[in-house]
Amino acid sequence: MQTVLVEPATRTDVDRMIGALPHAPAAQHHIRARWDIQQSGEGVYLVARRDGEIVGQTVLLRHSKYAEVRADADPAEINALHAYVQRQGIGTAIIRTAEEIAAHEWNRPAIGLGVGLDNDPARIRYERLGYEPWSGPRVIDHWTEQDADGTVVRTHSDPCDYLLKYL
Repeated sequence: MQTVLVEPATRTDVDRMIGALPHAPAAQHHIRARWDIQQSGEGVYLVARRDGEIVGQTVLLRHSKYAEVRADADPAEINALHAYVQRQGIGTAIIRTAEEIAAHEWNRPAIGLGVGLDNDPARIRYERLGYEPWSGPRVIDHWTEQDADGTVVRTHSDPCDYLLKYL
């Protein structure tokens, strides 16, 4: 299996990803939003590369976006993890890099993530990597879809289980 390199996105990466999605304004918006998070210092937009090609991505937030989780455990948070190809170690490489940044660069006590109620394969993968259900209630992931000019076209409110790993 080829090595996966995970590192912060560059402006060139962002431009390429947006350019590859000319008919997907919602996806373009999410890429721009992740870049903005990195530029603000609130997190880091991680991309996974294999043979120079981007094969996955996530944004690692310095603090959970869920107030109830922040109040209890104050973890760094993996958000919107996406490995473009499954079962090739891409997601695991992204998670391990996020854990390293959270623990060693940011000195965070824990790292967490929300998992959709219908995403059992992801839940199983995270549990194998040492993530456990948070003791608090389910969280509600609020997010929006936007068109190319930024107009909100749909708002989502998805219940999620929150998984946590102490570092």
